[in-house]
Amino acid sequence: MSKVVETVVKRGSRPAVAGALCIGLLAGCMSSSNELSSSGGSTSKSWINQITTSGKGPIQVNPDAFAADVYCPPIRMQTDTYLIMKFANRKEETPENLLYQATVDEWARDCTREGSDQTRIKIGLSGDVTPGPAWRGGEVTLPLRVAIVPSGENAKPLYSEVLSVPVTIGENSPSEAWTLIEDKFVVPRNQEMKIIFGFDEGKRR
Repeated sequence: MSKVVETVVKRGSRPAVAGALCIGLLAGCMSSSNELSSSGGSTSKSWINQITTSGKGPIQVNPDAFAADVYCPPIRMQTDTYLIMKFANRKEETPENLLYQATVDEWARDCTREGSDQTRIKIGLSGDVTPGPAWRGGEVTLPLRVAIVPSGENAKPLYSEVLSVPVTIGENSPSEAWTLIEDKFVVPRNQEMKIIFGFDEGKRR
């Protein structure tokens, strides 16, 4: 199974979380291969023949083992979508009225073969939620939009969906880390496209 993996880390923050995110995406995806070669001698040929037949017929080899790498689309954040700041209702947007702020700090994607002509894309995003002076504790839900868009002008997205990430924050608590890993995106193989993501609050006041 061929894979392509890219990890992007922004602002030099939280390297441990970035590492964990990458490990989560790559868990169980490592594979190994063995290569047999022969100098042409009869002993080598006999040894290879014994390995490949074992007295039970030829070993079945997955053709994917020799296939080219899977194309994995580039991933980028939509401009000005890395931050959410929530303020108390009907209050001025001042520091003392801040409920919380949330950020996206790291992201990664991983691509694998799916069937004969498709690719499954796994996306990982992570960041922090920091409570403000007006926060009294509870759960927040972060809206993250992920879109996969083919190349070309006016191309319609293959996917465009807002994913919800719940985060519980206590009053006066330190920042809480959040992580989203989603692998439900199946797209045509080796077609040029891009992955775009970011917070999506809908209509803003």
